[in-house]
Amino acid sequence: MRDRISGIIDAKPVSNIELVVGRMGGILMLMCIPMLVFIGLVFVHGALAGLAGWGFGAPIEIWSVLSFVVLDIVPQLAWWGGVVMLLAVIVRYRVLVVVLATGLVVLSFWLSSMLSWGHMEVAGAIASQVILPSDVAPVFATGTILLQRVAMMFLAFGFLLVSAALLPRMIPRRALFGLVGVGTFTVGVLTLVGMFNHLPRESEQRTAWLQVHQMQEVASFPDVQRVTGNMEIYPGRRMVVNFSLTVLAPQENTTDIVTFTFNPGYRIQKITLDTREIDDYDFQDGLLTIPKSYFDTEPVTVGIEATGKPDHRFAYLDARVDLKGGKVFDVSSALARYLGNRSYEFQGNFVALMPGVSWYPTSGVAIGRDEPQKFPIDHFEIDLTVSVPKKWLIAGPGKSELDGETRGRVSYRFRPENPVVDVALITSKFKRAAMTVRDIEFELLYSSKHHATIAAMEKLLPDLQGWITERLEEAEKHGLLYPYETLTLVEVPSHLRAIGGGWSMESTLYAPGVVMIRELGIPTARFDVSFKRHEKGEQSLQQLVSYVDRDVQGVNMLIGIARNFVRFQTSPAGRGAIPLNYFIEDLIGELIVERLPYYRLGAATNPFSQVRELFGSSPTLKVTVEDTDLATRLTQSRAMTQRSQNVHQMKNWVKLEETSISDLDFQNEPNLSYNVVLLRNTYAIAALKELMGEEALGQILAKIVRQYRGSNFSYERFRNMALEIEPQFEDITQNWILADRLPGFIVSKPTFEQLGEEDDTDNPVFQTVFKIRNMEPVMGVATMYWHELKPLSNDDKDTIVRKLPPILIDPNTSYQIAINSSNRIRSISVEAPISLNRTPIDRLVPLPDEIPTSSAEPLPAITPIEWNPVPAYQVVVDDLDAGFSVKGEPIELDMNPIGRFFWNWQSSLFLAGDAPTADRGIPIYGGMGFVQQWARVQNEGYGKYRNTFTMVEGTSFQPLNESSFTAEFATELPRLGEWALEFSVPARIWKGRTQSEVEKAKNMQSEGKPQPFDRWTISLEVQVNDDAIPIELNPLLLDFDDDAVAEEDAPDEDDEGLQRLREILQEEEFEELMQDEEIDVENLLWQSYIGSNSNRSRYRDQVHWAALGTYDISNSHTVVTVSFSNSVRYKFADAVRWTYVGNDRSE
Repeated sequence: MRDRISGIIDAKPVSNIELVVGRMGGILMLMCIPMLVFIGLVFVHGALAGLAGWGFGAPIEIWSVLSFVVLDIVPQLAWWGGVVMLLAVIVRYRVLVVVLATGLVVLSFWLSSMLSWGHMEVAGAIASQVILPSDVAPVFATGTILLQRVAMMFLAFGFLLVSAALLPRMIPRRALFGLVGVGTFTVGVLTLVGMFNHLPRESEQRTAWLQVHQMQEVASFPDVQRVTGNMEIYPGRRMVVNFSLTVLAPQENTTDIVTFTFNPGYRIQKITLDTREIDDYDFQDGLLTIPKSYFDTEPVTVGIEATGKPDHRFAYLDARVDLKGGKVFDVSSALARYLGNRSYEFQGNFVALMPGVSWYPTSGVAIGRDEPQKFPIDHFEIDLTVSVPKKWLIAGPGKSELDGETRGRVSYRFRPENPVVDVALITSKFKRAAMTVRDIEFELLYSSKHHATIAAMEKLLPDLQGWITERLEEAEKHGLLYPYETLTLVEVPSHLRAIGGGWSMESTLYAPGVVMIRELGIPTARFDVSFKRHEKGEQSLQQLVSYVDRDVQGVNMLIGIARNFVRFQTSPAGRGAIPLNYFIEDLIGELIVERLPYYRLGAATNPFSQVRELFGSSPTLKVTVEDTDLATRLTQSRAMTQRSQNVHQMKNWVKLEETSISDLDFQNEPNLSYNVVLLRNTYAIAALKELMGEEALGQILAKIVRQYRGSNFSYERFRNMALEIEPQFEDITQNWILADRLPGFIVSKPTFEQLGEEDDTDNPVFQTVFKIRNMEPVMGVATMYWHELKPLSNDDKDTIVRKLPPILIDPNTSYQIAINSSNRIRSISVEAPISLNRTPIDRLVPLPDEIPTSSAEPLPAITPIEWNPVPAYQVVVDDLDAGFSVKGEPIELDMNPIGRFFWNWQSSLFLAGDAPTADRGIPIYGGMGFVQQWARVQNEGYGKYRNTFTMVEGTSFQPLNESSFTAEFATELPRLGEWALEFSVPARIWKGRTQSEVEKAKNMQSEGKPQPFDRWTISLEVQVNDDAIPIELNPLLLDFDDDAVAEEDAPDEDDEGLQRLREILQEEEFEELMQDEEIDVENLLWQSYIGSNSNRSRYRDQVHWAALGTYDISNSHTVVTVSFSNSVRYKFADAVRWTYVGNDRSE
């Protein structure tokens, strides 16, 4: 049939080009029909959803649909259609054509994965990937997209012409068709090559700008005190600007110039100094430099007249993430682009002039906005008149005052009483909603296309006004006032860039008096539907606040509003300025917003962090005992939940122990440094609230704003001001900016007794006493908690948590803590998050059957005492000490590719971005991977401050090599003579070994085989100096006790086994057992462990000190080397303990 049809076609007077185009056109029409039908159905559904108020669906943006059809579907189908037609002509076998075409598709995807987003714009990315669709400021296409699509059509038409020339039919001018086809194809290729060659120029230009700005001397940066000006904005075309800057020249300028930044897209018409025109200025690379000879010690007025529009490339030059340089299949880069990729908007229907594009002249350079220690932030007054098209509204710093209307245009004036740190202007034909609360106008400017959602919020106005009033009253109570007459919330398009530059890449959507709302947030959130489900306004208001708080699009309005109170009025400079800035922001969040702010680009663009948050699998440390207020706020605030999870990761404590936060490397370790600062801030502020009170904290902030409004202050000035209000401020915060060491606490076992007296309710008074010592030479803060048994309760877990206020513990100082209670106390906990302990120190209170009674008077709650828990005759070398070291290169394990793939997938899903690198130089243990290496296990083993031990884990498919890994404990003993040596065996080693043997025993017992008691040993070799000592340990007979001291003569194993049986069995069972003449102790122990795993679980956090012998030490420098020579699954090293046993020990 096909051959007969071909013959008929060949007999007709149809040219080859008509035949080829007809065939491809028919195929393309068949492929386009379902796509167009689907788009039509989506359009109809969206329209009906908008009219009927359905909960799902909304009218789609028409320009993005047209762009998708015209610029994406048609060119792509034409391109691939031309490729397939050419293959079909060249290759006669249809199956081979399908294979080749499929291969080309796969190859194109692979090549795409190797390209950056900048290259993909030229390589044919979908238009919506290049620029996000928008209702507010729709963009049909960019010039690059249009030129690329034209090139694609040239390529497709070239393929068709070549296909027509090669078609085996008798036609005239075959060679001409072929030449035209090759020529057309060549034009398309040359166009694409030219576009690809042009791509690096933008990156090179930005790099050149960055280098020029980095070379400028800070000494040449002036203090801009005031900016006045007139602007005429002609949307989509140009601007005419006339600025006057009141400038105070730098007093210690070692250069010949005074430096300003101004976007290079402008053409400067005139520069004046105090009305005198000059022409020896220089304006290139975005730097306006004026000879310093024009300036003296008095302020000078610099006038700048210019026309044009800003160059979009001149923005965020120092951003650490290049939105065009990221790989296409890099999910983080894709999510970063989802936060917008246009530095500003200048369209015919919408204008958004962002501070980051330097559309007005500023002091210094266009980089370093988040490095106040190097580039102090400039604050200035503003008086700006802006002319825009008639019926347009505008958002800017403070209140927009109508300044007149002329010939189809309207002017607005901004002149806030207080200074600003930068200026953002957003103007369009907005709709407006406004209300006034405590003499402050709150206005919302939004697109008319999103009126339904905004109108639905009218029912919230009474509750919203009440909530705002509470927040403003709280601020006023602390002496902080909102600095402007108006706060404007304005809707901006989705493609406007929401992330800035520098190491932090903070949100760009906050400016003085203005908070920008992305249209993908509240305006399109369909609150009109969700509010119908809540009859109570309070529930709807809470829903709105929660939505704002959990926004990860860089526009948490609560953060933006809070910054107006302090950060936009004054800023720290010099050493410690970055952490001090975040400390002040956290204080504002705690005092006014009642939420600690958190937003990082790494968290917002990491999809795996959202998965880990959902499943609660982030590797965090629990460092607090109980805080009901914090727990409540965590449940209400996703930002605080995310902050808590990211801040409480172990790697942050590792970094905190290594360096002071004033010396953190924010450039190279941005996310880690930021989280470390917030970790320290969290607990410094908590201690300040407890010991100073919120009123005193508010006084500090209010005094800072009053004294330094419009200027900068150093950490020393902030510290001195805080000390004036609270003399112990530095002790309470543990000198959190400059301290490079942390305190470390040791807590004794508590004692418990009943006092002879009774309280007012005739209840007995119980007294629990324990000691605490700060072993380090720095101040520490600790909070004491205790779990008090509820009255008439027999359940040890049924307790009430109580606490004392935080106490300051001086360096190398001990205190005795006495707690008097009417109920027995089950346990105590000492919380000291910012310490070498990290996690709470828990101690069980002994509850004997007969409670000792004392007639003594109750002890004071806190008493300084002389107490040192570390005996002078004892030296312990832990795996965290400087004397500990390990040897052995990591060994790659053999595993099948499928298992390795699933492990890598799981690791990337739950650990990517969060896994700490090392704990004091040794990787932190996170479960079995594909590498055998020394790793540090947390919260188990012996520890002076925190429990850890180090091990190498073997596997069933690759056992440990006996000589590959060793560990050394080196120390200097304080004197020569007889010393007893002990080796710590963590419970995990014993437990893991026992569980393995239990499983083997169960199997052998079921098969009727004898039980392998000869395997109940852990063998290791310890080398003291040059003496090698083999050790055999029976895990069933280990005595797990942190405070046990080794005896020179080890007890008989049978006697020790009986003691262990007494601990495990009930008293009656043990007494009955002792009546037998022959007791197989080891067999009974064996059976007890087979029967219950719970008997082993209680030793989880304990260690056994195995006595290795007594040695006559003749050299004070000792090295204990640990290696293993048996089939134990783990090689481990926890601690060694030397105890002096000489006759003169008392000395």
